[in-house]
Amino acid sequence: MAKLPEGFSVQAIPIRSALAEGRTEDAKTEIVRLLLAGTADKVVQRLAAEMIRPPKRGRGRRPALTRHWHEIGEKYHQLREAGVKYEDALRIASEKFGYSETHVRNAIADYDEGRSV
Repeated sequence: MAKLPEGFSVQAIPIRSALAEGRTEDAKTEIVRLLLAGTADKVVQRLAAEMIRPPKRGRGRRPALTRHWHEIGEKYHQLREAGVKYEDALRIASEKFGYSETHVRNAIADYDEGRSV
């Protein structure tokens, strides 16, 4: 009989299927059961270590918020509530703050994201 591949584990099959289906709690329960019993093989131990390890942070600095995002967002929403059309509100805000319409759109997106949190 041929030797099984190095990464093959009968114990890991239900754990990997649970992870693939999004049932992380079931996978954790099975891993804990195997670890407490002392019968976990190398593959199960590797899966446990990967679940414990915190995710890596991306490289470089985190992107900064768009300049004057709060003021631009408030002005834009005031204009929209006053009945000004979308394009006109963008144009008025970009003229008032001296930024391009793309910058104003990004600032509005940052403002809306901050309000939703």
